Amino acid sequence: MAEKIKPARMRPEDYEPGESPMARGATYVRKEVVKNGVGFGSALAIAISFTTHESVLWAIIHGIFSWFYVIYFVLTR
Repeated sequence: MAEKIKPARMRPEDYEPGESPMARGATYVRKEVVKNGVGFGSALAIAISFTTHESVLWAIIHGIFSWFYVIYFVLTR
């Protein structure tokens, strides 16, 4: 079997201006934290709250508390 050659790790900043990383066959993955939108904890809290209380108002309030409400729900059920 032929051994795979592992390319050197390069960041986007390492390329010359105007040079495309894709032209060299390189790809990179950018890791980011979600900055906008509803997080998983909030969505889970909203789903649990609406299923339990059938109230949009309580679902919104519990969505704001996010993981605190999820943990409270798990501990009290």
